[in-house]
Amino acid sequence: MAAAAASPVRAQTILDLADAAQGEAPIARALRVAAAAGEDPVGLRAAPLGHLHAAALGFHTALAGPRLEAVVTCPACASAVEFALDADSLRGLGGAAASGDLTVSTEDGAWRVSWRVPTAGDLADVAGRADAATALLARCCDVTGPGGEDAALAPVEVVERIEAALAAADPLAEVTVGLGCPECGAFFDADVDPIAFVWREVETRARRVLREVDVLARAYGWTEAEVLALPEQRRTAYLEIVREGA
Repeated sequence: MAAAAASPVRAQTILDLADAAQGEAPIARALRVAAAAGEDPVGLRAAPLGHLHAAALGFHTALAGPRLEAVVTCPACASAVEFALDADSLRGLGGAAASGDLTVSTEDGAWRVSWRVPTAGDLADVAGRADAATALLARCCDVTGPGGEDAALAPVEVVERIEAALAAADPLAEVTVGLGCPECGAFFDADVDPIAFVWREVETRARRVLREVDVLARAYGWTEAEVLALPEQRRTAYLEIVREGA
């Protein structure tokens, strides 16, 4: 999916998002972010999960730029490992067909699978279930074993082939980055959650906007609505004046 130019996000939009999406499940929160960015949340809920992740990354670019920075813990020595990714490059990841068929040969015979990539709605519907992975497989795959067995009896190699096909078809659905620990030299994979990245930025920006409102309200007696109505450049200029006079 090609990255489109991002428009600046208004301060009021940031505050509204932070209020409305507080406490929501990740998929619901991401769909709300997508709606704020002008995307179709209904269409994204029915689309492959990677499309929703791309929309979230686009909003991050509009809000704070394309650079994604994170810190993870090395599983070998527990040291902090920093890394950075480019959101626009991730959004450019393309997938294969959204559905397909495969045959997996095992010692007991051939397993036949018809699959489609999971949608954001699929993930939302199974979230929190103890059997989420199995339920997701059942929703997205029609699996038949050599003796008529269903997906619940599929051997590990069949499940692994299905997972590989789904990952190739929607590479932005589950993003991992290979890292090397600078302390102990261990190599490991870290998960990248686009929804978590964008929500962290929304919360950070919302707190910043509220602090700006507080400063200008105290200095000039303006209401929150009057402060938020100012263009960002003008609001920044007033903040500089207040701080220079402090």
